[in-house]
Amino acid sequence: MPRAAPTTDPSASDGGGLLVVAPDARRRSARTTPWGRVLVGVVLVALLGGAAVATVGTLVSQRTAERFAVEDATEDTAAVARSVVEPALLDAIADHDPAERAAAADELARAVRGVTTASAAVRVKLWAPDGTVLWSDEPRLIGQRFALSEEDLEALETDRSDAEVSDLTEPENRYERGQGRLLEAYQAVHTPSGAPLLLEVYYPYDAVLASAASLWSAFATLASGTVAVAVALLLPVVLWLLLRLRAGQRERERLLVRALDAETAERRRLAADLHDGPVQDIAGLALSLGAAARTTTGPGSAVLDESATTLRAAVSTLRSSMSAIQPPVPDRAGLVAALDDATARGRAAGVRTVVTVPATIDASPAALLATVRFVRESVANTVRHAGASTVEVVVRRSLEDLVVVVVDDGVGFDADTVLSTRRSGHLGTTLLRQIAEDAGGALRLRTTPDTGTRWELSIPAGGSTW
Repeated sequence: MPRAAPTTDPSASDGGGLLVVAPDARRRSARTTPWGRVLVGVVLVALLGGAAVATVGTLVSQRTAERFAVEDATEDTAAVARSVVEPALLDAIADHDPAERAAAADELARAVRGVTTASAAVRVKLWAPDGTVLWSDEPRLIGQRFALSEEDLEALETDRSDAEVSDLTEPENRYERGQGRLLEAYQAVHTPSGAPLLLEVYYPYDAVLASAASLWSAFATLASGTVAVAVALLLPVVLWLLLRLRAGQRERERLLVRALDAETAERRRLAADLHDGPVQDIAGLALSLGAAARTTTGPGSAVLDESATTLRAAVSTLRSSMSAIQPPVPDRAGLVAALDDATARGRAAGVRTVVTVPATIDASPAALLATVRFVRESVANTVRHAGASTVEVVVRRSLEDLVVVVVDDGVGFDADTVLSTRRSGHLGTTLLRQIAEDAGGALRLRTTPDTGTRWELSIPAGGSTW
């Protein structure tokens, strides 16, 4: 009964099947690295890292600059209190006599008017300890009483300066609404008799931000310049390290090629020794026995002829072994010839072989050699065990991998049984596994009795990318 043709397209990826060998990430990481992308990535990371550091430094410097600007406003208010307000302050500012209080207020207004004209202050208030506004450049506030905050009371008691963002929702600040965000700085002052009063000066917060911006600009320039210098010094070092790594990888590749060349040379020497020694001797002996059989009569002639036939078969076997020992060396442009030789045993056994491989393929010498070894051993297994009439071989590049598929229409086998007896026989499957493991690849198998066999090997192509 003829067997069915393979049911799986060898050109399609077999995501299913039994995973015989899992890919080894440690070996796969040794493939050729795209150094150009690595260098670009390092540069981008350095620039992004530098930008992040500069941004964080700039934000911190902005916060610091704002704090310094607030401190400057506080110090300015303290200076106004000591040099302008206190010298113009009279005890009558808190007197019950309207005339005396008005005269004291006029004296204070003349002194403060020069300060508000020369500075960015938008409001000045003078408070009594009970929360009464004794004087302000906003007349509607004079005489009104509001609750002082804990910070105001503490400033009166400790004679300290401080500043904070104004809460314009408070009733005492209702006349400042509409002027934008304000900063209020307060400082305790004293009348000639020593009575403590609280001076509040309101500044536009934009002025604080403008002052902070100048400081922030200086900090930002320093931070950006420092990061730029650091990146400029780092890039040559990174480039030098990448070049050293690239040189080391190329040296490893050269050593691999030399090792392959040495293996090829040794195979050629062994093949030459077989050809010039045992093969020639046995072939000569076969010729001699054949000649002797033709000149001999009787039963001895048949014996000699049979011996000559056996020796000629031995010569043929030795020559096949020589071909296996010394296969064509695969390269990017010669993989077709190497695979043609690797499948010769199948054709010699009467098995129809179909090989599909690109004319040129970008892969490393190690990947090409592993491909030839895998195809040769797979076809040999087919000839020995499968009883197949057709074997198909497909080689293709898939992203960063070289994929090799070998499909036959033979008798198939029970994969679990065969793979579980690795140590007790089935050398062919063991060799296929070793090829996949040595190359750091993945090996998949799909087979069942009477349905043929499909092997799929995926190995790092290696390629030559920069």
